[in-house]
Amino acid sequence: MSLKPVIILDETLPTGLKANFPAVMAMSLGKLRPDLVGADTPTGDGFSLAGITTVALPVLGAPAEELPAIFDKAADLPIRLAYMRAAFEARDYADYTARIAAEPLAAHRPQALLIAGSRKAVDRICGRLPLLR
Repeated sequence: MSLKPVIILDETLPTGLKANFPAVMAMSLGKLRPDLVGADTPTGDGFSLAGITTVALPVLGAPAEELPAIFDKAADLPIRLAYMRAAFEARDYADYTARIAAEPLAAHRPQALLIAGSRKAVDRICGRLPLLR
């Protein structure tokens, strides 16, 4: 199966967070699927550039109130990641994990999602969403 990943952000986030959250989500995807990172590539003069993603990773926008439903619809996809509000509010990773553990999943508010699966499945979930502007 060809994997189609997409990132979906709360479209009302400030510009800095719109830039930061996809980077965080992409790091998680790279950890889960290192095969999606290409080989290092030498330049014509022998400098080696680190490998980059081998798949497109579009960033889409959605109203904040739709993100929990999108996350739920993606339950059967092979990859479903969420950047919860608790991550933004936490002082460090230990604080983040404590905040996440203190509440059930339904109590957390996602600000960004990364879902991946077959093109058909991903398009069915978020095909109507526009590219983030």
